[in-house]
Amino acid sequence: MTEVDELRSERLRYRPVQHDDLDLFAEFLGDEEATRYLIVPRAHTRAEAAALLDRWAAQHDGTIGMYTALAGDEVVGWVGFVRRALPWHDELELGWSIRKEHWGSGYATEAALALRPLGPERVVHLIHPENARSIAVAERLGAVFERETTLRGNPVRVYVS
Repeated sequence: MTEVDELRSERLRYRPVQHDDLDLFAEFLGDEEATRYLIVPRAHTRAEAAALLDRWAAQHDGTIGMYTALAGDEVVGWVGFVRRALPWHDELELGWSIRKEHWGSGYATEAALALRPLGPERVVHLIHPENARSIAVAERLGAVFERETTLRGNPVRVYVS
């Protein structure tokens, strides 16, 4: 796979995550409301946010990895691929986390549609069963519900596209 510096869609541009994203990422992960549907549904410390961001940056491989989504120069969220060791076997997840002030803008759908072609034939979307907005994004991608499971003690619905 080739390395990518930046991708674009109609309203957004995407670049691989980097440590410079930490301030906004830590703010996002520190917010109880914004994190209530994550696999670990709680506010995270700045150190936890830094560790996750640095892990994502290190794991970026060609076009497979997490991207910072920007509208102009404003960060609207993070979207992309994360390798997951799941109980049934390893999977590649395409996920999205949009900053609260941009909820309802359609950015999650736009970003997921833009990045989906970069992944393999099968990707999963791990979504909390009460997260109706993310379920709707997955369905717009053509994803279908596959199973319910529990990850880290929390309920998750697995959608496949």
